[in-house]
Amino acid sequence: MYDDVISIIREYGIKAELLIFSDTVESVSKASKLTNEPSNRIIKTLLTKASTDYVVVIARGDRKINFSKLAKYLKCDVRMASYDEVLNVLGVPPGAVTPISRRVLSLRRILDPKILDEPYVVCGGGTLNSLIKVSTCLLY
Repeated sequence: MYDDVISIIREYGIKAELLIFSDTVESVSKASKLTNEPSNRIIKTLLTKASTDYVVVIARGDRKINFSKLAKYLKCDVRMASYDEVLNVLGVPPGAVTPISRRVLSLRRILDPKILDEPYVVCGGGTLNSLIKVSTCLLY
């Protein structure tokens, strides 16, 4: 996944800062602590199962996913994907998922509009010990 992230950043000329840590950053709280960024600048990329399809939800770290509203919007039952589903569909374990991945980009994505309130965000980097700092204008 890491090579895919680097490839997309180069291919699209994305101005991004890759952050590598000796510790893992698989949660919003750990990412916030290690980057000294508030949780509203950390974004989580979550794989959900909606009926027969997978949908990626990209949300600010300080916000919870309202599955009732999401199900109503998608007009079907929605649940979090299992560990194995995340691994099989996205090629990485939960906690390493990044929105800058061809696998994520191939799926339907729902973006929390509150992300755009921030000038930049920190998202998963494709491995359990990496993050990417990127301008929110690139998430439109």
